Amino acid sequence: MANGQVVLVTTQPLGGGPPVRSVYFVAERDPETAAAIIAAMMAPNEKVEAWGPLPEAAVKALGLKPGDFTHG
Repeated sequence: MANGQVVLVTTQPLGGGPPVRSVYFVAERDPETAAAIIAAMMAPNEKVEAWGPLPEAAVKALGLKPGDFTHG
């Protein structure tokens, strides 16, 4: 198992108002691939960006297998 990525999703509400932020933990070492995994299920008004590394210990503690993710 290797490090994963923390992925931040920012949603701009269609009716206006402040953005809503959500965090996902992804068991994928590469930041671009991790962001793509999450972006595949997001709407067009949501910005997806890899925010930083997720230590291997955290990936194991969350029970994630390669390519898996969970909402934070």
